[in-house]
Amino acid sequence: MIDYISLYARSIAEENASGGKVVTAPTNGACAVVPSVLLYAKNHLFENLSQRAINDFLLTSAAIGYLYKKNASLSGAEAGCQAEIGVASSMAAGGLAHLCQATTQQVLIASEIAMEHHLGLTCDPVGGLVQIPCIERNVLGAIKAISASKLALEDEYKPKVSLDEVIATMYATGKDMNEKYKETSLGGLAKTLKC
Repeated sequence: MIDYISLYARSIAEENASGGKVVTAPTNGACAVVPSVLLYAKNHLFENLSQRAINDFLLTSAAIGYLYKKNASLSGAEAGCQAEIGVASSMAAGGLAHLCQATTQQVLIASEIAMEHHLGLTCDPVGGLVQIPCIERNVLGAIKAISASKLALEDEYKPKVSLDEVIATMYATGKDMNEKYKETSLGGLAKTLKC
């Protein structure tokens, strides 16, 4: 699994980093997570994935993304990379869970799990470019989305945190985050790594 999802996510993120056209899902910095999970599902999990199933994946992902946009943020400049890669991973996890015939509750659980494990992630692009660490973060966001979806689909899985709670926590964490970790390239890896 990891080899293929890594290949898909890196390819899409590198297309973005080179100035190519991508879909912001939810942002340019996190553009590879949702489509790479969809590609993985289409090419490795389901035979003959229908256009309707693809549309349902995208609509489910968009609905999850809307919850973050309405109740928190999608902006690394406002809430750190948790609001970009974290939200993208949450969107993809929900979309994949839906494709796997999850209940509505399991879709929400998958989305919550994916975000929970991105909380506190800073936005610190080296040189102000969407390359380091952004490309690798897209890969790991996609891997976490798949893992979160699988975990949510386990029998008897009962989460301790709701999606609403994790969205509120992400936003509060972003508000508390030092400004130098919000897409300024003044802190974190952007300051440590000199290119």
